[in-house]
Amino acid sequence: MFRGIHLLSIDSKGRVKIPIRHQDHVAKICSGQMVLSIHPDDPCLVLYPLPDWQQLEHKIAKLPSFNVHSKKISRKLIGHACDCDLDKIGRILLPSSHRSYANLANKAILSGQGTSFEIWDEAAWKDQIEKLERLSAQIDTPEEISKLSL
Repeated sequence: MFRGIHLLSIDSKGRVKIPIRHQDHVAKICSGQMVLSIHPDDPCLVLYPLPDWQQLEHKIAKLPSFNVHSKKISRKLIGHACDCDLDKIGRILLPSSHRSYANLANKAILSGQGTSFEIWDEAAWKDQIEKLERLSAQIDTPEEISKLSL
C-alpha cells in the first residue's frame, strides 16, 4: 500500500525520485514497471504499478462505449497513459505534456492513494485540500463515512 505525502524535486530532465520506502514495494509487485497518466477530473497525474493499472484498464473497457462519462475517462486516463519504469536509482520521467497538464515545474507532491499515487503541483495540492475542507463543511457527511471508526 502506498501511503503518505512526499515533497519531491523535479530535475531539469523532468524526473522525480520515488521515495525509498516505496521503491522496494514497486520493485516487488511490478519489477519497477509503472504507468503514468493524467487524472480525468483534477489537475494532477496518477501513477500506478503495472498490474493495478491493467486491472483499471480492464474495468474501463467494460464501461458502455457510447456513454459520455465512459468516453471522458477512457480518453483522458487511457489516452494519456504512458509506461514508465523506475531507473537504477528509483526515478521516473514525467513527460513534458504531463508536467504541463499538472502545472509541474520544480517541486511536486507525491500522495499515496493505496494502490496508486497522485502527483500534484505543491500549490495546487494545498488549494485542493483547502477546497475539500470548504466543500465538506457545506455537505452532510454520508452515512458510510459516519459509520467509519478511527
